Amino acid sequence: MEMTTAKRILSSIAAILMIALAATARDINVRGIVTNSQGEPMQGVCIYNAENEQLLTSTNEEGKYLVIIDGDGKLVFSILGMEDTEVPVEGRLTIDVMLTRSSITLDEVLVKAKGKLKTVAPEPTDIEIKGNYAHIKTRIKVPHRLFGSSTRLIIQPALYNVSASKMWYLKPLVFDGRRYNITQDRMLDFDLNDDPLTPYVEVQKHSSRKDDMIFWSDSVYLDNPDHDFHCDMLMAMENYNRVFYRDTTTIARGTVNPMRFFQYNLIGTEVTDTTFYPTPEMQMRDTRGDVMLTFRVNDARLDMDQGNNRSEMNSLLSQLQRIENDPDAALKSFYIYSTSSPEGNYEKNVTLSQRRMQSALDLIMDNLSPTTRRYMEVKSDASVEPWETLVKMLRADSLNTEADAVAEIIARYPGQMDMQSVRVRKLPFYSSLIPEKYLPRMRKVSYEFLTSQYRYLTDDEIAEVYKTDPKSLSRFEFFRLYRYVAKTPAEKEEYLKKALETHPNFIVAATDLSAMKLERGEADYDLLAAYLKPGNKTKKIPDESRLNHIAACLASHHYLEADSLASLLPDTPKFHKAKVYTDVFNGRYEEAMQEVAAESPINEVVILLALKANDQAWRKASKLGGSAEEEYLKAVAANRVDEYMAAVSHLENALRLKPELKEIAKIDGDLIDLMEEREEEEEQI
Repeated sequence: MEMTTAKRILSSIAAILMIALAATARDINVRGIVTNSQGEPMQGVCIYNAENEQLLTSTNEEGKYLVIIDGDGKLVFSILGMEDTEVPVEGRLTIDVMLTRSSITLDEVLVKAKGKLKTVAPEPTDIEIKGNYAHIKTRIKVPHRLFGSSTRLIIQPALYNVSASKMWYLKPLVFDGRRYNITQDRMLDFDLNDDPLTPYVEVQKHSSRKDDMIFWSDSVYLDNPDHDFHCDMLMAMENYNRVFYRDTTTIARGTVNPMRFFQYNLIGTEVTDTTFYPTPEMQMRDTRGDVMLTFRVNDARLDMDQGNNRSEMNSLLSQLQRIENDPDAALKSFYIYSTSSPEGNYEKNVTLSQRRMQSALDLIMDNLSPTTRRYMEVKSDASVEPWETLVKMLRADSLNTEADAVAEIIARYPGQMDMQSVRVRKLPFYSSLIPEKYLPRMRKVSYEFLTSQYRYLTDDEIAEVYKTDPKSLSRFEFFRLYRYVAKTPAEKEEYLKKALETHPNFIVAATDLSAMKLERGEADYDLLAAYLKPGNKTKKIPDESRLNHIAACLASHHYLEADSLASLLPDTPKFHKAKVYTDVFNGRYEEAMQEVAAESPINEVVILLALKANDQAWRKASKLGGSAEEEYLKAVAANRVDEYMAAVSHLENALRLKPELKEIAKIDGDLIDLMEEREEEEEQI
């Protein structure tokens, strides 16, 4: 005699343990896959030991199983809606099984009256989409001739996502006859709390000659409501001895979702709250400065009244003092180099150059603090200007004849500075031209200092750094680049993407990039999702970030997430539309109906269809234009009010104008029947 479903479930764990403990040398591991007649793997198939009807295991999502059983034993594969299948093991380690749909057998029921209901009959219904939820409700008529007081009816609804090959078991319905329920409650060694079906049991309180009507409803969260779905009800009846009735009925195909055609436009917005703007950051940059001093002939003393010496020295000391007083600056190095003119003895000229250098260096060092001198690198160099410098000066003044004469001497006495000096001084134009005009320019002391300083970069400097080392830029500098430096949208987007690559948690840049994409019709859900997910460590979020992400959520079917974000936005004109559209997409039609209906005639029809105000929707739809979407909505509205010929005509118009609507119509619960008739007619042709 077969075990009851409840006993099978309750004995599963104990059965597996008993089998494991009782395993002998004859026990083997049997594996396999259970499929339906279409070759699709079946999850949740119960596998029993036929000898003692103990539950061994059930198949996983891939239809696979593993059991331990006697090599001479037999396995029974059972699931609602399919014929039980018994298979002998015969020592095999692999047993794959294909199950077939069960037929209705009513061996114990003798029905004589004509016209009486002989099967459990769920009413066809719709899978109604509201936001991310599929809502399903129906009534199940149970014939009193079939269902007695000593009977249990189990109904297991299942929702199938055909597009994603996914299935959900919905809330089960368990309908007990009165005596059956009392027996279960009083059964020896049986605790109803251990029965997983107990929370769903409804008891038939009184016997009746009329058929029973059972109401059922449930909902399930969907990642993508635009997929293709159908809902089946797997039904079984059992008495104290066995399951005597099985059936499977499809109660809904496709989804009823007029919101597919809702028209709206949410424009992305850049962050305008300045409290979220990145703060300026100083960058370490090296700055060079230089100054030039001049000396009299054969004089190592610095004469402040000579040429521009005083102004040059004052400028130098002023710059050095400013650096010393700036806490964000430091003098890294000081380089002094002295040159003397080449006339006279070369060695004496080198010595003179060194004395000039030291004289000037002492004066400058006396004006610096001990700390600056201690950490500053000082470099010096003394040299004698070669006569080649004079040749360049003469040519610069177009005195080419004189320049050629000096160059000839240099060529005749290469590397002999003293001999070159003697010969140059004997040139006829020397005394009247060279000592007064050119030699003073060859006697000088020059300084170059290198400063390391933290300072704010200019926009031009930021742009230059971006070309060579973009990753060294701060958030503020990227902000300046894309908000104020970028000249084209493409350039701005490049800066934004590089900013996020360099600073991944830069929410202002992510928000501004999201605004750019939304403006051109691209909704990027991933761009802001990480910042706005629960548990994110970012304490404060710009309202513009929420607004932009709501737009991305609505475009990518994350309606529930959009609803949560909209509740955090202030009720101001800037965010009003986002709140309204979020209400609509989450099924709160009444609250937003007047406003969205005023936006377009299409929206008015969509909302009326969503509210199931079908007569009014048909009247309004009849006045729509002739676009593909409008013709489609006319077909939906006409079909709902049984205007069959109009529905067929408008559907044909819609598909002719926009053939891709055919894929939507195939999964649209409002038009599936018309599409099936259309396909049958095409096959006959």
